[in-house]
Amino acid sequence: MTLSELLAHRAATAGGETALTWPAATLTWGQLDRRVTAAAAALRRVTEPGQRSAILVPPSPEYVVAFLGALRAGLVAIPLGPDGRTRVLADAEPSIVLATSASVRAIRHFLATSDTCGHRVLAVDAAPDAPGCTGDPVAPSDVAYLQYPGGVMVTHANVVANARQAAQVPAASTVVSPLPPSDPLGLVLGVAVPIVTGRPVTIDESAPGALPGCYVVAEATALVPCGHPAGQEVAIVGRDGRRVPAGDAGEIWVSGPNVARGYWRRPEESARVFCARITGDDEPRWWLRTGDQGFLTPSGELCVTGRDLVAGYRPADLEATAEQAHPAIRPHASAAFAVRGDQAVLVLELADGVVPPRGDSPKIHEVERAVRHAVSARHGLTLRRVVVRPSSAGDGLW
Repeated sequence: MTLSELLAHRAATAGGETALTWPAATLTWGQLDRRVTAAAAALRRVTEPGQRSAILVPPSPEYVVAFLGALRAGLVAIPLGPDGRTRVLADAEPSIVLATSASVRAIRHFLATSDTCGHRVLAVDAAPDAPGCTGDPVAPSDVAYLQYPGGVMVTHANVVANARQAAQVPAASTVVSPLPPSDPLGLVLGVAVPIVTGRPVTIDESAPGALPGCYVVAEATALVPCGHPAGQEVAIVGRDGRRVPAGDAGEIWVSGPNVARGYWRRPEESARVFCARITGDDEPRWWLRTGDQGFLTPSGELCVTGRDLVAGYRPADLEATAEQAHPAIRPHASAAFAVRGDQAVLVLELADGVVPPRGDSPKIHEVERAVRHAVSARHGLTLRRVVVRPSSAGDGLW
């Protein structure tokens, strides 16, 4: 079943029970289902199933209504936080933007000033009730939403599977989430887990960290539990593509129904990251390469030892894209790293036989422009700086 179908079931069997509690609002399952149906009906009048809808709503019950309304209307939701909205809108090209009555004017102004005008804007809290309206049918394998910054395509089956896996970690009868629903973990904890399990959720910004012993991998929908992973297979793989012995560190690979379909409009990168195979394994299985480091204990418990992300992307992905951007760049001699939190810098080395950069060489600017364009086109990322270093082999000619 999908989240929309499960929500309808909760409303039918426990409509008067509390579903969602925010600091200033509480909704029962019946109230939430009614508002989601109203939003879906309004969306169906102006969109077609399969189109994309961006959610530009502050963290609130309306955000949850907008997200679930989009799913019930058969749309692909795009949960957005406060950062990177212009880039995401340009990449995802939504047909409609969801807002609230109080924010419609500001959203339209933002869209007009960020060269993304032309989108229809719908206030989900102004949608009239639509009793009897049913959702558009979707398949579990259909994409439910896109998670940025990477544009990860999460299916209806993925989010339900990850919610069931997450539900095996906490034992409390009420779910407490400290994260907004625009966050991958906040979406699973604050929306999916309550619907799947029937447990009410409380959003409290002062709550302690959620689900200790887990870590977040957007490509795995959200959660990869540490310890003994529930409902997922985890392998530790060395540089040769083979499993390493228990206790040895390597890259964490994940397989399971929660692993997303791939990256939006990035088929080559999707194939490399989501369709890995372990050398020497007899069982044919696709694996997700997380890019994170860890090891398995002799009893099979997962321990994460390090994460290796730059602005939300794997450094190796950015480096590979940059090295293919121009023939003057030396292969396997680049480095991507983060500065000021979430901004990316790429340091590149020129290939053998290429004259070292001096001054404002037009060729150096050509290399920089090619790298910036390639990274933006493939990953949707604007680099803070591109540094071009001379070849370690000495002088040469352009």
